[in-house]
Amino acid sequence: MEDEFGYSQRRVAHLLKRKAKLESLYPVSGPARQKLIKRHLARIDRVLNKNGYTNEQADMASMMAASGLEGVGSLEFQAMSPPGLGRLVRLPFYPTTASASTITSAGLNAASTVNPIMIEDFTAVGGVTTTGQHILRTPAVSWALLRIVGFETIMRRRWDNLQMPGPVMLCSDLKIGGGMTLFTHEDWGDAKMYSADNPDFCGLRDYPVLESPNVAEVTVQAVSDIADNGAVPADEQLTFSCAVLCEILVDQNHGAHIPGAYARKGAMVRQGGAYVR
Repeated sequence: MEDEFGYSQRRVAHLLKRKAKLESLYPVSGPARQKLIKRHLARIDRVLNKNGYTNEQADMASMMAASGLEGVGSLEFQAMSPPGLGRLVRLPFYPTTASASTITSAGLNAASTVNPIMIEDFTAVGGVTTTGQHILRTPAVSWALLRIVGFETIMRRRWDNLQMPGPVMLCSDLKIGGGMTLFTHEDWGDAKMYSADNPDFCGLRDYPVLESPNVAEVTVQAVSDIADNGAVPADEQLTFSCAVLCEILVDQNHGAHIPGAYARKGAMVRQGGAYVR
């Protein structure tokens, strides 16, 4: 099948394979055979150039082959390596307050200090409904010195009326030990910005050190547009949890290690500020 340049990928692959073989034979051949190989290589290059295969593409193919990224059929493979020692660890938040629509492992309208998952069950009908604001906190980590490098949320939604947008979780005021908010938004923001399903991490204003007895805390609130679903009120639920991503700088049991480039003190240098560390 012809591509946009007017030549088949199979033909190009054949010519490249032939070219690589001739180039490998050239150093071990005699003078007469080397002249013949040069003539064949020049002919292959003319055909490739005529059909739009540039030198830049050839160099890129060579680099990919040398780096081990190119597979059979010119496929590219990428493998995500696991984080290093103490890197990108999750420290979950636990609810300290609950409302009449909140379900935790401790029950309805009860906060839980041992289970980070909370469910907002919307039972009101008509209009926009918001649950009460909840303050979530991380436990005090006495066995390690951490640097916060990110914030992450996990949400699972369920609603009966597909014509409605469904429930949404909002978050605000992520802070450490009563300091300034680490979010760039001063008020509420959609928790989807920090979803664990996003391919990239959402940045923060600063990446402070978390040291006991200080804890991290964030405020969350669920919003929903409840509507009648026939004769039965719409049933909407939102399951939610969140965590801070941390780098363990010092561990009392496992010792210290060289932190990642994103968590080194030299990469965090700023001029002025009341919360620089």
